[in-house]
Amino acid sequence: MGHGTFFLIALYRREAFLHVIQRFIKVNLLKLEALMARYGTASIFICQWLYGFRLLSAAVLGLSRMGTRKYFTYQLISCLLWAIICTSAGYFFGATLKNVLGDVKKYDQYIAIGVLAAGFAIWLVRDIRRKRS
Repeated sequence: MGHGTFFLIALYRREAFLHVIQRFIKVNLLKLEALMARYGTASIFICQWLYGFRLLSAAVLGLSRMGTRKYFTYQLISCLLWAIICTSAGYFFGATLKNVLGDVKKYDQYIAIGVLAAGFAIWLVRDIRRKRS
């Protein structure tokens, strides 16, 4: 839903969106439109995998005036592909981990203690660094 919302806002409220976004980043529309004309469809698939770029790419594609039917068709295909690949990877690695470790129930207390200790260590290091600054 977030992808589509950002795309539609950038597409139909282009000037208002640009006015708000240009407070934070400089947008070169000619360069943007040239990039989207060259990589538009591929960018939907590529940006799906890059953390932090999903919503931004949707807004950029909206600013580039990509058609709604084209955007939502490729976005649907991209999301389905992403879900299938991530689910398959999780299933495969989960099954592999279960085969390697066996019954994880034996280790759940050790895992919980390890996670808590790692969290405490991260907090302690950050606290010490903050006090030094």
